[in-house]
Amino acid sequence: MISRRALLGTGAATVAVAAGLGGAALAHRLDDLARGVGVEPHKEPDPADDRLIARIAADQNALLARVEATAVKHPKLALKPYVAISTAHAKAVGVPAVVPDVAAPSADPTTAVSALASAYSLASKARAADSVRATSPALARVLSSMSAGLAQCARGVGELR
Repeated sequence: MISRRALLGTGAATVAVAAGLGGAALAHRLDDLARGVGVEPHKEPDPADDRLIARIAADQNALLARVEATAVKHPKLALKPYVAISTAHAKAVGVPAVVPDVAAPSADPTTAVSALASAYSLASKARAADSVRATSPALARVLSSMSAGLAQCARGVGELR
């Protein structure tokens, strides 16, 4: 059976540790404390970045669906590289998203290519704006790179006319 002194001592030690951890949290020193005891802290993602990634995943999957639909409707157009790039971009954000139904591409190849080039251009501008909103520097770099790739896709698809 535990003695009253041992019980009180354990309770006091628990309160002291909890107070120390609370103070470290308030002073934003938990990471320093963790490093001090030999534990490398794990960075938590910013909730705003999580919401941003979810929205981007939906946008990229919608663009991928649009590219795939255009490639199926117009198999003579050289859209396979753009399907591959769009697939890579959708995977880069790492969040599976529900792909919305997209409008059927135009039966006219020139109109379909123009619409696809416009969609790539809009996506490029959106990713550039998203890169500015990102909290994480790594996410900002990915989105900036994605924006540049989408701009190149817009140009390349536009040249298919």
